Order: sequence, then structure tokens, then C-alpha cells
Amino acid sequence: MGGRTQMKLPRIALASFVTLTAMSMTAVAAFDRGGTAIDRAILVSMSIVIVLAVHLLPALSRRPVAWLVWTGCLLCAIYGHITFLTFASLRAGEVRAQESALTVGIGRQIDITREALAQINARPVATVAAELATTKGWRERAALRVEIAEGRRAEALRADLVHLAGVSTTAQVSGSVDPVTARLAEVTGYSQSGVSVVIGLTFSILIELIGALLWVEALRPSGEAAAVPVALPADAGHHIAEDVTGAVTDPVTAVTSAIEAGKLRPTVAGIRSFLNCSQARAMELRREIVAEPA
Repeated sequence: MGGRTQMKLPRIALASFVTLTAMSMTAVAAFDRGGTAIDRAILVSMSIVIVLAVHLLPALSRRPVAWLVWTGCLLCAIYGHITFLTFASLRAGEVRAQESALTVGIGRQIDITREALAQINARPVATVAAELATTKGWRERAALRVEIAEGRRAEALRADLVHLAGVSTTAQVSGSVDPVTARLAEVTGYSQSGVSVVIGLTFSILIELIGALLWVEALRPSGEAAAVPVALPADAGHHIAEDVTGAVTDPVTAVTSAIEAGKLRPTVAGIRSFLNCSQARAMELRREIVAEPA
């Protein structure tokens, strides 16, 4: 029993890890879809229940209706995983866009331009030019000409800011694209959104099927304990319990023990009556018993 338990522990640990991963994915997706705190809590709970059903139903039930429920839960779980992967891709794109070298460089240029613009204290060029046309003193006219030059410089800086803002937006869009998805889209000829959906669908189906398979393997009876059932008469269990100490799963052992205890004659008829089996089966068991060394 201890050996079988040790063999099951790695399967249970791996199955639990996969289930927890899938639960985390669907929980985050449900949290993103929710609005209020109550909505998010209910959506998270419902999504976790659905994932648990997908992973555990095949191991816990073999009824036809269970497979119908399992299919519905699988579709809902896949939707939750695709939602998670979509939001995760968007968040990753925002991080890539903010950290891209082009975006950082443009951001610095924008900051420098704004600082230079803030240092200029000049009225609009048209206003200063109108005042210059009516001013007679050369000192006043010189000051107005300097102000006009500063005003034109301010206009140029504002134009630069508009241009840099457009370039920054383009850089953010370009930097937010997943390079692997972009290359796959180029190779396959599909759109990037289509490639992302196919990848997300594949990942979602795989993690659900892997979780379900691992739990089937982790919860199924051990090969040693799940012996082939043998049709026994109603009183055969009583005879076996008297003759053998412990649970008996091998008919050869049961028949041999009964013969040694004097409860059964080593004949085909006796074995057939004892096990309530066919003539061929009784003959096969008798040959095995006779062939065993004393």
C-alpha cells in the first residue's frame, strides 16, 4: 500500500499544479470581466467551479450525462482562458511599448521640447507684429523683433510637439506587437488577431485536457489492487475468508488455499463449483495449480 501511495504522489502533485494554473488563469479572466466587487467574486467562483469540473469529472464519473456536462464546462473554460490570454497579451503589449527604445527616446525629446517651450515668454507673433508696425522708437522696435523671434521659435516647438506625439503613438503601436505573433502572421498570411486566437485556443484546450488526463491517472485504482474480477458463488467469499488471511484477488491463490485447507478437491468439477466458472476456465486453473511446484 505504501509503494502504491508513493507512486501516486507525483501524479497527484502534477495534476494539482496544472489545475491550480488553470484556476488562476480563469480567475484572473473573470476578475477582468467583472465590474463591482460582488460581480467579480461571483464570476471568479463560477469560473473555478467550471475548471474543477473539467479536470475532475472524467475521473469521478463515467455516466453519459457527465460527459455532456463536461463538454459544456470545457467550452466555458476555454472561453475563460482565451479571455485571460487576450488581456495578458494587451498588458504585455503596453509594457513593451513603454519600454521600447524608440518610445523612450521620443519621450525624452518631448520632455526637452516642453522644457524649452516653457522657458519662452512671448506673445503670439501676429499680436507683436501689429504692435511693431505702430511703434516708432528703435529700442522698443528691437525688443519687439526679439519677441517675434521668440514667438516664432515657440510656434516651431509646438509643431515639433505635435509631430513627436504622432511618432510616439506609432512607436507604441509598433512596440506593442508580439514579435512572434507578427512573424507567424507573415508566414501564414493570416492576421495577427487570427493567429493570436488560434494560439490561445490551442493553449486553452491543451491545459484542460492535460488536467483531466492527469486526474484520471492520479485517481484510478492501482494495477495491483484492481485485479480482474472472477465470478464467485454466493458462499465463495465465506470459504475464502476462512481459508486465506487478508484480501484475495487471484483465483489461483484462492483455489490453492482452499485445497490446502481441505475445503476443496483438486478436480475440474470441484474448481468449477467453487468458482462458479466455465469448464474451460476450471481446466485452465487446475493445470496452473498442478504445474506449480510443491
